[in-house]
Amino acid sequence: MDEVSEIRARLPIEELVGQYCQLKKKGRTFVTLCPFHNDTHPSLTVSPDKGIAYCFACRTGGDIFSFYQAIEKVDFPQALKDLAERTGVELQDRSPKATLEKDEKARLRACLTEAHRFFQEQLHSSQQAQDYLKKRQIASELIETFTLGYAPDSFSDTYQHLLKQGFSRSEILAAGLGVQKEIREERIYDRFRNRLVFPIFDQRGDLVAFGGRTIGEDDAKYINSSDGPLYSKSLVLFNLQRAKEAARESKRLILVEGYFDVLACHRVGAANVVAVSGTALTEQHVKLLKRYAETVVLCLDQDRAGRDAAERAFLLCAKEGVQVSCVTIEEKDPDEAMKSDPEKLRKTLESGDVPYLDLVLREIGATDLASAPAKHDALRRLLPLLDALPTAVERQHYVARAAAVFATTEAALAQDLDYFTRQNIAPVVSREAAVRPKNGDVFTSMELTLGLFLLYPKLRPLLKELIPPEEGFAAELYGAIKEAPEDAAVTMESLAVDPKWKERVAILQLYCEHHGFGEWAETLAVREIRKNCFQANKEMLTLKQKELSSRILEAHRAGKTLDEAQLTTQYQQVLKLARMAM
Repeated sequence: MDEVSEIRARLPIEELVGQYCQLKKKGRTFVTLCPFHNDTHPSLTVSPDKGIAYCFACRTGGDIFSFYQAIEKVDFPQALKDLAERTGVELQDRSPKATLEKDEKARLRACLTEAHRFFQEQLHSSQQAQDYLKKRQIASELIETFTLGYAPDSFSDTYQHLLKQGFSRSEILAAGLGVQKEIREERIYDRFRNRLVFPIFDQRGDLVAFGGRTIGEDDAKYINSSDGPLYSKSLVLFNLQRAKEAARESKRLILVEGYFDVLACHRVGAANVVAVSGTALTEQHVKLLKRYAETVVLCLDQDRAGRDAAERAFLLCAKEGVQVSCVTIEEKDPDEAMKSDPEKLRKTLESGDVPYLDLVLREIGATDLASAPAKHDALRRLLPLLDALPTAVERQHYVARAAAVFATTEAALAQDLDYFTRQNIAPVVSREAAVRPKNGDVFTSMELTLGLFLLYPKLRPLLKELIPPEEGFAAELYGAIKEAPEDAAVTMESLAVDPKWKERVAILQLYCEHHGFGEWAETLAVREIRKNCFQANKEMLTLKQKELSSRILEAHRAGKTLDEAQLTTQYQQVLKLARMAM
């Protein structure tokens, strides 16, 4: 068995997809919200029998390799390497120089790993860092769990250490560990100096960056690694690699603002907690959260900046169909709340959240809305939130509740909301059109007709009514069906198709089953196959006519009389066939 086949055998498609999406059983398949487009009802079908996960709305997916490439945005060699590691399959060296580290990203990961080890050593030897952690009430168990470190108070200790370990200047800079103030200046400074260091991992658990909190008097309390080949602030969430399993179980992810907030929540038993690192929440972050949870619980700082961040989070999450709830705490942030009353914070995070819009209406209701200007200000806050709700039922629910808060009628508030919506409509195509490719249907009539023969192998004698396709996938599949043993069931194993087409055959079978084509009675199947043969023949002959017309014109313009005559004869033959097919 080759490496690719062995990886497929060891990693069922439903197991892989289940690591990113919440699967629901549907007969012999699973369905889930598609992670590749703004899906509002399950469009991704996962077939364990065929080893395929595919969305027919945005036409993304395939076998475990295609799915992994799409969701992790990697090429096939990287997908092969990653999935081999997951399944314990040992890959053969593909280069005579495989022992040499040529992969830039692998070198940068090694550089980060060595820096992480260095920072951990420095933490154990720095009394100042130990005293700071004690002051922040960070127990040794948390230090070990989150593998915290310390960057020494020096301009170049980290840089010099990495040079001694064999890393180049360019690698240290690309890994986000060094700073070169000017290109002309050769000197490189340590990015992290006199800081408690938080390692940042991506969702797969690979080290990609660091965050640093000063333990001195630096004006910038927090800094992060710069964006680079391994790290993008808008794509990575701190602690997601630990939180994702707990999130899958609870279907909830708690979103906080800082590293110490994550530690505080973890300390009181909340394992499903994440934070942004060095940037505001982005649309890409929300798409990542959506893979693991149905609800995002906001536990942000209790100040104006925190309120603004909560509103932004709600707008982004609502756009992706993610539910948003919120918890309120008396203290400034979860870190202070943990120090004040750990048990109270635990209960609040566990069951104290309310839907975010309920909280907003409660806050608006607590203000004085007697004057028109007060109502105007409150509407400026509320209308964008109502407009972001993904369903009409939810909007109607909150319009009714908001009308009571404003002491007005539902019709009046609905009119304001409608005006706001119309004022903010962007000139873009519809969501459905946006996910639909421009090149027509998922499969051609010819391919769908062949798909029906896969479902009804006993009706293969009708194959003679189909004009054989001349090239591509359809020609390969036609030949495989025609050559298959007459009395044998048509399966992926029995079809003699080129390996490069096997995935598309499986997707075609899944498409036909997904649309219920396999549930027909035999008489209906005969009628539909003949109808599809007729349509496929008609389309193929029309295309052939256009092709020959174009070639005849080219031959005529080039003065190639013999070619023109031969092509004209072919055209007449095709025209005759087309008339017979009418």
